[in-house]
Amino acid sequence: MINKVYSLICCFLILATSSYAQNFLDFEKDSVFLGKLSSNLDTIKYSFKFDVKSTSSISIDTVITDCACSLPSYSTNKINKGEEGIIDITYIPYKAGPFTKVFTVRLNDSKQEYKLKLAGFIRPSKISFDKLYPYGEEIRWSHKKVSFGMLTAQGTASKTVYFYNNTDDTLRFEKAPNTPDYLGVLIDSGQYEVMPNSEGSFELFIKPEDREEFGYAQDTFSIVLSNGEKEITSNCIISASVQYPESEGDGPKPKMGLSSTYMNLGNVKNNGEKIVTLSVMNTGKVPLKILKVETNHGLSLLSIEENEVQPFETVNVNVRYLETPRTGKETRSFTLFTNDPIDPVTIITVKANVIK
Repeated sequence: MINKVYSLICCFLILATSSYAQNFLDFEKDSVFLGKLSSNLDTIKYSFKFDVKSTSSISIDTVITDCACSLPSYSTNKINKGEEGIIDITYIPYKAGPFTKVFTVRLNDSKQEYKLKLAGFIRPSKISFDKLYPYGEEIRWSHKKVSFGMLTAQGTASKTVYFYNNTDDTLRFEKAPNTPDYLGVLIDSGQYEVMPNSEGSFELFIKPEDREEFGYAQDTFSIVLSNGEKEITSNCIISASVQYPESEGDGPKPKMGLSSTYMNLGNVKNNGEKIVTLSVMNTGKVPLKILKVETNHGLSLLSIEENEVQPFETVNVNVRYLETPRTGKETRSFTLFTNDPIDPVTIITVKANVIK
């Protein structure tokens, strides 16, 4: 009986080891949203890059598409461990509106499958981008000014701002935007990378109570994008008419305090093990609620000790600094949303020098 049990355990271990040793691919991205695209495009192309992490060489058997409107291109040659591979996708848009295309990657001598997704939105308009985005050069804007209209100096307003990458390079938000203190920019992880000759977007937040003046407000803010070799800075004007409410209301309120809104981590090893800790304090007289923490590219929310911070207490928010394919100086950020009526949205900037 013992021998039979021992034999079963050995078989299980062999199968488990065999399963673990199976070939597998590590895709840089397996799901991509391309944003809003021109209806004038004949084809849309994207390259899914991957690394081979298996103990032996692999080769792609086939890539199955869910539509005849998309065509994959890939090498069937063997790729060794540690080498990179590319699957090129060409999509032929046939109608305006949103699209989602799914691709199934199958390997030779393996039952593993990998799903890739390419999504975007085809503009129904035939208007050229020169007319849609008439202002600027390498980065073009639809308007010279982003107007929030009439605001009271209480709470936060936000607006989605679109721009156009008028270059032949892929541009990335690798630096925090340069804004006045009462403005904040939130860049969704799916919009961190802007493809050549296509639209990008970000959320612009305004906290009018942070301005020293009220009445008509107008300032300039800048976004900074990089193609890997040079930085491109583009300016836009923000305007609003800020009025203070007659009464701010009675009763106690929460009041948030942070250990820092700017963190310089110095040298960080590129292994995804670095944890960034933000201390959130409540100096108000009622509980402070942490409503949401949104991380941008390169950061991932690890834990929040408590979602409610009692008066005169502190709670830690832990964020993981993710591994990156690049090394060198990087700027990342995450955004804290609370029920503080004065500072409901705060962006925390994280800088580091990524080393091997």
